[in-house]
Amino acid sequence: MRRLGSFWWAHGLGLLVGLIVVSPLAWVVLRVWERGASEARAVLFTLDVLEACGWSALLAGLVALVCVALSVPLAWFTHATDVPGRAMFRRLVALPLAVPSFVSGFVVVASLGPSGPLGELGLPEVYGLFGALVALVFTYPYALIPIQAALTQVDPRTWEAARALGASPTRAFYQIVWPQIRPAAASGAALVALYTLGDFGAVSLLRYPSLSYLIYQRYSSPFLRHEAVWYALALVVLALSIVALVKFLGRRAESARAVGQQREWPVIELGRWRWPAFVLCAMSAGFGALLPIGVVGWWLVRGLMAGNTLVNLSSETINSLWMAAGASILVTLAGLAPAVLERFGNPRLTRIISAMCYIGYVLPGVVVALALVYMGTRALPWMYHTIWMLQLAYMVRFVPQASGALTDGLLAQNPRLYDAARALGCTPWGALWRVVFPAMLPAVAAGALAVFLSVVKELPATLLLKPPGFATLAQRIWSLTQDAFFTAASPTVLVLLTLALVALWLRPDSSTRHDKSRQ
Repeated sequence: MRRLGSFWWAHGLGLLVGLIVVSPLAWVVLRVWERGASEARAVLFTLDVLEACGWSALLAGLVALVCVALSVPLAWFTHATDVPGRAMFRRLVALPLAVPSFVSGFVVVASLGPSGPLGELGLPEVYGLFGALVALVFTYPYALIPIQAALTQVDPRTWEAARALGASPTRAFYQIVWPQIRPAAASGAALVALYTLGDFGAVSLLRYPSLSYLIYQRYSSPFLRHEAVWYALALVVLALSIVALVKFLGRRAESARAVGQQREWPVIELGRWRWPAFVLCAMSAGFGALLPIGVVGWWLVRGLMAGNTLVNLSSETINSLWMAAGASILVTLAGLAPAVLERFGNPRLTRIISAMCYIGYVLPGVVVALALVYMGTRALPWMYHTIWMLQLAYMVRFVPQASGALTDGLLAQNPRLYDAARALGCTPWGALWRVVFPAMLPAVAAGALAVFLSVVKELPATLLLKPPGFATLAQRIWSLTQDAFFTAASPTVLVLLTLALVALWLRPDSSTRHDKSRQ
């Protein structure tokens, strides 16, 4: 067991970051405790809250189910089969990550709504469960990426042995491959469900009565503002229940997990299913990028033909860019200490700090924003409605993304390099600076770009915490689409999609790096 020793600074910084991340949850609990049991019975245990919990859980479950059902075949086809364009599709099928939920909601309403080009197809009412489900299916890469990573750890010799013993390809997949990727599928389903529970953009545009949307409505009403904290507590409890369920299922499935052999998979011939698999991959990639761009372009052309002029978006674009760039630097630096502790820290204290930092994955954005509003008005008035409070919200929400990427990059290194540098006379900090950190630069870039992409898309914290007169692309899109000004919103959506797609395309592809490392 390592002692604090030479890495006391990492323990101190990691504990500070963990306390910052946990502070919104602690503040919500404190506010609930102050209000007492009588108000809890009057607000929390009512039919309205129970119905909101039911609607939120229903949407989260349906979206998670659809996303996993789509992600498993996509991951398999792009990993080990002869589907045409496999390497290209491996990157293209992740493009929906660049589409914010309020943009996917805009796409659904603008294409399937009464005035949209597909509004006459006789589909169910777009406002409500159907529209929210379609809009949030864009989150399937959150399930796809863990499944892709799990497939790289499956030993292909088990597949080959099953096929040699006479198992059909389908039977070999479900008896050999599926048990080994099932924990990753469960984790991906949890990520999708947590994203859906905390989503505000799509559900607000499609008028779906989820907890996150009702929290914003309660907060915006001067007569119901006191109820917002109780709705936030219900949302946190629901999110924690999902995490606990996945942890329980993950423990039960742990025995099925295989030790990865890092051996290259053979190319599996799909036969008559080759072109249907190609169509599925092409439709998924088109759904994630071509459909939003096509719908936005249709409304843009329609507006220009009606005499609309393009507005100057330089201010909103600059604000979005420098806020995202600043947050990516700040959050990546904040995630460095927890990552260093995963390898060099005291194991017991590291587990505590890691759990504290990953609270950001569980807390929905609207809960973080609401908690920071209360903290800003009461404990930190000098930070309230400043960019620093907004950056604090981004750090709480997205430090797990940065620390996760940095931890992966650090643990992938050969530990003997650090030991050799220490044996040659380097101090612990010198060995980190000269040997460990330079080798982590790809992981740093991946984490920073992930944070940049998330901040560009972030909406609820920006709406509740932005300084007066400060406008971003996300806030402008939401304001216009709330009133169905689709032609006016289309140029802003196009600019935001371009920024997000570029950031996503620049992110390193872990699957591609893995393939290269095996050659």
